Amino acid sequence: MTDGAFRDDAGDWPLDRLMVIGTNHRRSGEETRDRLFIDEVRLPQFLSVIAQARLGQAVVVSTCNRTEVHLLAEDATRGREKLIDLLALWADIDRDQLAAELYIRSGREALRHVFAVAASLDSLVIGEPEVFGQVKDAHRIARHHQITGRELELVYQAAYAIAKKVRSQTGIGQGAVSIAAAAQSVARDLHGDIANCTLLVAGAGDLGELIAASLAERGMGRIMVTDRLAARARLVARRLDCHWSDIGDLDRLLAEADIVLTAGGSRRYMIDHARAQDAVKRRRYRPILMIDTAVPGDIDPQVDDIAEVFFYRLGDLEKIAAEGRDGRQEKADQAWALIDEEVDHFVKVRAQRAAVPALAGLRQHFEAVRTEVLHESHGDADKATRLLVNRLLHAPTQALKDLAATTEGAGTVEWLKAQKLLVRLFPLDDPAQDKENKE
Repeated sequence: MTDGAFRDDAGDWPLDRLMVIGTNHRRSGEETRDRLFIDEVRLPQFLSVIAQARLGQAVVVSTCNRTEVHLLAEDATRGREKLIDLLALWADIDRDQLAAELYIRSGREALRHVFAVAASLDSLVIGEPEVFGQVKDAHRIARHHQITGRELELVYQAAYAIAKKVRSQTGIGQGAVSIAAAAQSVARDLHGDIANCTLLVAGAGDLGELIAASLAERGMGRIMVTDRLAARARLVARRLDCHWSDIGDLDRLLAEADIVLTAGGSRRYMIDHARAQDAVKRRRYRPILMIDTAVPGDIDPQVDDIAEVFFYRLGDLEKIAAEGRDGRQEKADQAWALIDEEVDHFVKVRAQRAAVPALAGLRQHFEAVRTEVLHESHGDADKATRLLVNRLLHAPTQALKDLAATTEGAGTVEWLKAQKLLVRLFPLDDPAQDKENKE
């Protein structure tokens, strides 16, 4: 638990203390993402590093497509710079090089980003449900290691609420579900009963795992997982309840697989024409379905020239799915509108909560003055009201006089701000507006 991170009033903190620092499939290359990846076994170690640095409350979300830290910093500037240092040290990457591949968001933008990630709007395929579970797992681990507090908990509860609202009100998740259904359809068309088939998931991307899980639910006979990072392969294999192998075994795995599902996005082909041709020969020319869900692709499109290889890209599955791109974009726009509404609501409610202590203190002061003047007036109502007005106006009157003296007159910006504040607090006529009306 970070010292000083918690306050009695969880709404009383500057929004710029909230930040997101990380990278994803759009921002950085394969090597950087691999180096930054933190599996569940090592995640407590990295959380401990953040806690020891006394940066504040934190949740670390790490998947094959993203690694990012959601930080509610004790000090925004120090938290940002120190966290970049820690990430660079962890990944063994030059700090300046890493900084160029990171996104850094703070305040409202950070809040919007957390909401969008939870609602699957920042995913490779918008609406895929896997990331929601990944965020919840990351939050659970951070909470278990006592590096979250009431303030960050408010952010996450709001994120979960808006994610469910987006999914129920827009139906955006149907896009990802329909892609998985399309993959099932082409698999059955080629192989018939998939219970007799072997599936190879090559590359531990979120969409690949989603499709594999969907096929598993529908009776896929055997599933194997491999990835450039053994830790990532183990993680996905555990979730799919299947076996994993080192990427060095890829040729053997291809020869055993009836369906190959790639989801690495490595910017270089994992399966080229020669490797696919060799797999077909080792399979004694039995047909093989290859589905490339990665962006950029993992499979050389030339494999489609091999008669025994039935090759589908992500775009092919989208065409099969019974939903047009325009419909998905419309749902995405609706979802972003809901996210922005929730950000506005969160900020407004938090600001109102922050005002509560000041309002309570003001009421307590007024009550003390009232008790005092009632005691001095000895039941004289006229005297009591005059005393009350004079006592309550004494401090603000003196403050306005001091402001006028120190700002060299009543025409300065500071004076006008004070005047506008008085008009907002009390039913007074606005002198500036009266002047405009007269003119």
